[in-house]
Amino acid sequence: MREEPQAPLSAKEVHAAASILLSERNHMGFRNALGDLLMEPRDPFRRGARRQPKRWVGVLCGVFLLGLLVLYYSHVR
Repeated sequence: MREEPQAPLSAKEVHAAASILLSERNHMGFRNALGDLLMEPRDPFRRGARRQPKRWVGVLCGVFLLGLLVLYYSHVR
């Protein structure tokens, strides 16, 4: 059985279909990749649960803040 040829799609129809497909892909994107790098893994059994930062992120922020404190203290005196 032969399929009938479809009429060509307009640019607006293609854009609408592509935006729907991309909006359904919540697991992709720069923000999610950055979150996966800096935060603990997601718990698939607890939807909406907040993730904690990884230990090395906390240590790095603490060292950075301590360095800023030393720099500020040395310039104030």
